[in-house]
Amino acid sequence: MESKSYEIDLIALSQVLWSNKWLIAKFVIVFFILGLIIGYTSPKEYQTSCSLISESMGAKNKLGGSLGGLASIAGIDIGGISGGINTINPELYERVATSTPFLLTLLSQEYYFPTIDRNITIREYYGNYHEQNLIGSLIKMPFKLFKIFESKVSESMVNIDSGSIVTISREDQKMMDDLMGRIKVSLENSMEIVRIEVKMQDPLVAAQLTEYTKTYITQYVKSYTTNKTEEQLEFVNKQFNEKEITFYAVQERLALFRDRNRNVNTAQARSYEERLQSEYNLAFNLYNQLAQQRESIKLQLNEMRPVFTVLEPVKVPVNKNSPKRMLILLVCIIIGVFFSIAFIGIQIVFKTSIKPKIG
Repeated sequence: MESKSYEIDLIALSQVLWSNKWLIAKFVIVFFILGLIIGYTSPKEYQTSCSLISESMGAKNKLGGSLGGLASIAGIDIGGISGGINTINPELYERVATSTPFLLTLLSQEYYFPTIDRNITIREYYGNYHEQNLIGSLIKMPFKLFKIFESKVSESMVNIDSGSIVTISREDQKMMDDLMGRIKVSLENSMEIVRIEVKMQDPLVAAQLTEYTKTYITQYVKSYTTNKTEEQLEFVNKQFNEKEITFYAVQERLALFRDRNRNVNTAQARSYEERLQSEYNLAFNLYNQLAQQRESIKLQLNEMRPVFTVLEPVKVPVNKNSPKRMLILLVCIIIGVFFSIAFIGIQIVFKTSIKPKIG
């Protein structure tokens, strides 16, 4: 009995839908036209990518092998620096690509736009030439009118190098938000492959932004990885230069004294020579230790610095990535069918609820 009732319901439903076929057709046609408008007024987007192999040094890559052998021959003790070096956190790559300094720097980059036939900055491009689809422009029009009555926020005043507070204008923030959605950086942990993807309305600019992003991230990661060791090397170099001057001065004083006192054999002369010799030995030991430490840090720095090998180079895309017009039309048709059925259902429920009771 239940299956029969179920079949009767399906038959009744199909009859209702068939009786309202023209209404469903109207909804589908309206949404189909809407899909055409969206699909053919949306600007073309081109996506390109590149892949890098990140050969970062981890705990397994200790300062050994040929470098360790050379250090031993030179009499350099590398025991303290041959421990494991931390690998790079995979999230660092993505964080760099979404950081404010990177995006602000990117806005100031100047590139050649073939459609405009001249070099302009990304900021100028977004302000004057960035295209939007018709629906998006109509939706944003009231907000643009409302902006006339708003007080303007100060223009960007950025001093990234000094680490001062960054003031960003509302226009720049919107551009940065859009760029964040267009630049994607990911890392495959299993193979340490860094993949950079960029989507822009101009294929050549998309390739140029990908190349810039690759250069910026690789330089940032190298600096991030070796920053502390480079500071240590700078400090040791400073101490080495100071001790080198002291050592040469003591060495010259000792040599000069010996040259002038070859035939002198007094106790006072011997005592003074012994004092100079002690100063010379102390200066030499400090100078020698700093020289060894400097070479050790140089070897460590060379081992720590990550190496990026290009697996897939940046290519200028030939085919557009979006809009996918057939997919847009299909989605719009499905939405039209859904709304038409929902509208019919609401009508049936509304008519049933207001039907007068008899008796």
